[in-house]
Amino acid sequence: MRADGTERHIDEKGRVTIPKSVRDRLNLRPGERVEVSVEDGRIVVKPRISRDSFVDAMRGCITESTRRPDAAELSPADLKADWTGDLPTGR
Repeated sequence: MRADGTERHIDEKGRVTIPKSVRDRLNLRPGERVEVSVEDGRIVVKPRISRDSFVDAMRGCITESTRRPDAAELSPADLKADWTGDLPTGR
């Protein structure tokens, strides 16, 4: 059942190393965030979409004609603060 033919051990802190071949297939780089969940009795690790990728995918989806009439007004500064509030400061 192993996708890449490797077996891993859980260390004393509960960590498991993702094999390089799997990281390469998913284009995962050091420092990237992933989502870990349990589905049908399996541990599932999924790459999280980056903010830039999300913005690119959503570009043009919300326009004046598709925007809900009761949607709150947000300034670009408010939206940026909401989206980047969890990022490290000092950059």
